[in-house]
Order: sequence, then C-alpha cells, then structure tokens
Amino acid sequence: MNKIMHMQAASKAKDLEWLDDMLLRAQSRIVTRAAELTPAIAEALIGLNPGNRTVSAATVEKYARDMAAGAWAANGESIIISRCGLLNDGQHRCAAVIMAGVTIPAIFVAGVERETRTTVDQGKARTAADYLSMNGHKDAHRLSAAAKYIWQFGQRNELSQQTHFAPTKIEVMQTIDGDPSIAASLAAVPKKGAETVGGRSVLTFARWAMSRRSGTDDADDFISALVHGHNLAPRDPILYARNRLLAEKRLTPNEKAELIFRAWNAHRRGQSVATLPIKGGPLPRLER
Repeated sequence: MNKIMHMQAASKAKDLEWLDDMLLRAQSRIVTRAAELTPAIAEALIGLNPGNRTVSAATVEKYARDMAAGAWAANGESIIISRCGLLNDGQHRCAAVIMAGVTIPAIFVAGVERETRTTVDQGKARTAADYLSMNGHKDAHRLSAAAKYIWQFGQRNELSQQTHFAPTKIEVMQTIDGDPSIAASLAAVPKKGAETVGGRSVLTFARWAMSRRSGTDDADDFISALVHGHNLAPRDPILYARNRLLAEKRLTPNEKAELIFRAWNAHRRGQSVATLPIKGGPLPRLER
C-alpha cells in the first residue's frame, strides 16, 4: 500500500470511529454534533438506511452539482439518526456527497426514536422564487422561471419540463445574480397581454436572448408587437406567431420559444410567411 492509499485508509477509519462513538452515545440520549459529512461517513449511513423512501436520482444529481461547485449551503438542517443507529433523514445528502466525492459541513442529531422519521419534512419546502422574493426581487415566480429557461438554454440550447433537467435553487439564484439583464428583461416585458401570448416568463427569456443578439431596442420592438399586435400586416411573421400563441394553449415552453425564435428570424430577414414550423429539440440560432 503506497503512502496516499495508507493515508486514505487511515482517514476513513478515523471517520468511522467517530461515527461509531456518536452512535454508541446516542443509545442512551440525544447527541448533537457539528462535524463534516465525508464520503466514508455517507457510505456508512447509506448502509444504515432500510425501509426509507425511494431515492430520487434527480435530487441527488442536483445536490451533487451544488456540492461539487462549492455552492452547497450549510443551513442548519441536520442528518438525523435514530437511537437504534438507522438513518432517519439525510439519504439524499449522503448519496450526493458520495457522487460528488466531496466533504460538506453538517449537523448530526442522533438518538431520536425510529418512528419519528414519519414527521420529517412536514413544512412547505421553500422554492427558488421564495428565496428571490426574500432577497428583494419583484415578481419572483416569473423571474425564477425565466432564469430556469436561461440556465437550460445555456446547458443544451432548449427548454425542458423534465425534473431531472432542472437547475437547483442555488443555480437559479446564481444565474440571476450573475446577469442583471434577466431582471431587466422581465421588467421590459409588458404586463398586460403577455400571459395570453406565451407567458411573461417565456417572453422574458426570449427578450433576453434577442437583446444579446441585436440589442434591447430591437428586442423590445419585437416583444411589444408580439404582445399587442399593433401595425402587423398579413403574413407578418410576428402576427403568425402571435395568432398561434393565442390559439394553441398547450404548447410547451420550448415550443413557444421555438415559434418566437423562428418569427424573429423571419422578421429580421424581412420575410413574409404563411406558416412557421415547430420541429422540437434545440432552439434555432437567432439572427442578428
């Protein structure tokens, strides 16, 4: 065994000794400790996890991304272990630590009754929009949705409703904090009429993307025409997109965005259209 492997083995043994000591003490009383959740401790706790809820792979992946990025926040939520030594709460955090291969700070509470695991997580979970509102952002729900679309667009050039391809709360907040033009785009989208023509969150995403290609003035003119329908001639691509968005209420966010992007491109080329296709998949590149 080389020196590195010897050090790793010694570190793992020390972690497991610490866990054994806490579990021993927890047989007679509740023990609370602030310590590090290492991959070794996480693996041991996952092995003490019979009869728990099914692990959500999407949740584990999201947690692991935040942990690997150094963005995981120690918020006081504890890893809970029962008096009999079984894990009551924390399996997703443990699995994420193993996946990310990192160590995070944690609060451990051991010694509670096993039956109390059914009372965990009864409060309403806070959403990214809740955190944005707490930080002073206005219209936080629409801003959060727009940021989600922008994050997804940056990841694979399309918008998705699938749970496993959604940003974490931290990723949403980092997206907004890193780009003030997102909030500016939401403020620029007309409140009246926008919800019936694609929705303000989709239009915020579209306005943000258009502004990056051709500036805010052209993007605002396009969005205003799309929402209000003023001075649009027959076969105008903006009119076609507007009418279809008004008529087809079941279009997905990606389908709405694709239709708007195609209308923008035809508009920039000065084309008249009888139809605009929705092909699905990655969004078309925006014309300047």
